Amino acid sequence: MQSIGEFFKRIGGVQAKEMALRGSIQGAIKELADIDVPITEITFKSGIVALKNISHGARSVIFIKKQKIIEKLNSVLESNQQVVDIR
Repeated sequence: MQSIGEFFKRIGGVQAKEMALRGSIQGAIKELADIDVPITEITFKSGIVALKNISHGARSVIFIKKQKIIEKLNSVLESNQQVVDIR
């Protein structure tokens, strides 16, 4: 059985990786679409990036440039974190 300190260290590592992934997604969107999406509004699960609480105009610009954003993210991210779609 592991100690409580080891458990929290493992949980903290997972959260740090998640925040780094969200930061990469935010950076790619900012670079290619010139839209600042808050990290708290980005989720990533099973290769799908979901953007919450984004204005319709910003969402339209992101979706127009979706393929370029996906290509940029896939070149930056690890092979086990490849982006398939943005919703």
